[in-house]
Amino acid sequence: MKNKTNLMFGIVFAVLTISFISAAGIVSPYWESYPLEMHFGETKVAEFTLQNTVGTEDITVKAEIKEGQNIATLEKDTYTAKAGTADTKIPVTITIPKNFDKSVQQVKLEVRTITPDQGGMITLGAGWTTSFNVILSEKPVEKNTLIWMIFALIIALIILILIILFLVYKRR
Repeated sequence: MKNKTNLMFGIVFAVLTISFISAAGIVSPYWESYPLEMHFGETKVAEFTLQNTVGTEDITVKAEIKEGQNIATLEKDTYTAKAGTADTKIPVTITIPKNFDKSVQQVKLEVRTITPDQGGMITLGAGWTTSFNVILSEKPVEKNTLIWMIFALIIALIILILIILFLVYKRR
């Protein structure tokens, strides 16, 4: 009899919790083996995507930078994903100062669902944490710039040689 009661309780509990299942998630444009590469003095926006593809209710989340606040900022911290959508963007602006003293900086974003207070003592919510490294380097001199500098130097040398030849010819 006790086994049947436990089995019935388990089935009722499973059926009641099915309505609370959510298939929301967050997609990161960068991850551990695919870091963001930036140069000193540069600014980029990394767009994380909040998905709420399964279920019938909208979700509201609160985003927070847990690591890397010295280079990463959020425009706002609360976002809402409509039910059945996979395109809610969470932009994280990453700005590297010219005098930044690190060559690698980890950025960690934590996103948690905000559940409305339903009067109970326990409120369950979902959360996701994603992190990636920002790899920093000096901005290389572009090939086009180098080619134009060489071209200008050659033109200047030709003009200088022509001036010298003109002065030598005029003295004779």
